Amino acid sequence: MNGYSRQFVTGKSWNEVANKFQLPGLGYKDVKDVCPPEIDVACHNSSSSSTISGPEEIVKTFVKQLQKENIFARAINVANIAYHSRYIRPAAPKLLEYLKKLVTDPKPRSPKWISSSVPENEWETPLAKYSSAEYHTNNLLSPVLFEESTKCIPNNAIVIEIAPHGLLQAIVRRSFAPKGHHIPLALRGHPNSTEFLLAAVGKLYMGGLLPKVSNLYPPVQYPVSRGTASLSSLVTWNHEDILDSPIDIDISQMEGFDTSVDHN
Repeated sequence: MNGYSRQFVTGKSWNEVANKFQLPGLGYKDVKDVCPPEIDVACHNSSSSSTISGPEEIVKTFVKQLQKENIFARAINVANIAYHSRYIRPAAPKLLEYLKKLVTDPKPRSPKWISSSVPENEWETPLAKYSSAEYHTNNLLSPVLFEESTKCIPNNAIVIEIAPHGLLQAIVRRSFAPKGHHIPLALRGHPNSTEFLLAAVGKLYMGGLLPKVSNLYPPVQYPVSRGTASLSSLVTWNHEDILDSPIDIDISQMEGFDTSVDHN
């Protein structure tokens, strides 16, 4: 409902055409001083990547300037809405109103909750301490601080992305490579979402975790009914490889192996 409310109010409050571009070669510190005043840095992806947001024509002009300097820029589909910038502020009052109806009892933010919308030096402020309507409204308005927040995650961490699409793969690779692992649970455009999810669960096992796969299926009531098919016929041995057993080995041919028998 939080996501629905965000999309609903932004669609109603936004009247301009906006553009968003990812700059894989420029971090926040590189781009903040060269951006035109009308453009905001919407996402601090990593030390070498950022995302800018603002009115379409101004963003396009700036991107052309960067491309002339051989700086790559990739357009991002944001439905013409300048998320995480000053231009989205008209949506804030209505979003706050809706979220207050949904989040009636804000819960404290867990110590494991690393905020990417509030700077670390403000984590002890009332805004950052609770998962409140105010916090989630601020999340929409504020730049995304991936670069800063990922510094709080160990380099060898297994990062599980719970989202409609594995968007953070490149960012995580830059932040944690080669020790870190990024495992998205969904991938937009994949022909079989269930297969992708189960493959992700397999990667969790390979990473050393023990996900409870049984939770993906209905509970089994024992004893099972008499008509339940047996699984034994589905499990067979693979006899392609032939390995010698100890009795097949001629130990007399093994160098340094004493085959004499001591009768004393």
